[in-house]
Amino acid sequence: MQRQGTRSAERPPSTALGAVLGVAVIPLLAMGACLAIPYTVGARWLRMHREHKLRLLMKSRGRLIAWPEFVRAMHERGGTCLEEKFSPKGPVRFWWTPEDVQRESPHEIIDWFTMRKGRQYVPFVHWCRARYTSADGGSAVLVDAPLAPRREIYALWSECRSDAAKAKWIEVAPPEILPHKPGE
Repeated sequence: MQRQGTRSAERPPSTALGAVLGVAVIPLLAMGACLAIPYTVGARWLRMHREHKLRLLMKSRGRLIAWPEFVRAMHERGGTCLEEKFSPKGPVRFWWTPEDVQRESPHEIIDWFTMRKGRQYVPFVHWCRARYTSADGGSAVLVDAPLAPRREIYALWSECRSDAAKAKWIEVAPPEILPHKPGE
């Protein structure tokens, strides 16, 4: 008999309470989805609007090149494509300069994934922005590539990976995504 008495004292919590809480959470999840969808659409539109404004600005300054002209320049003249990647999913900007950035850079160039973490690679990111990708004072031209097929982008990237290639391809983190030091 003592065993039965101890079992009732160790009774598991009521499943009815869990069911009520589960049902109460459903409207909160639905409301969250209703807010997330317009937010995502709005954020995407804003990003596309900013990229369009940048293309218009670069075009007005004579610093915009069409994708086919860019591919031709990379094959004929060489130079460097700077792939300015804000995240793995985008947005991505392609900049072209006739210079060999690897040779010109006073800083070590590493992969984008490590570069975006900042720390000792911040000087290269800021040097690259000031010298090449700045809308105000950079020398590189923006490649108008929003409709460029991914397979063409990948094919050109693959060609540039060879040490013998005339053109080079460097992925660079924009300063906007680097971690900030406290107090900045």
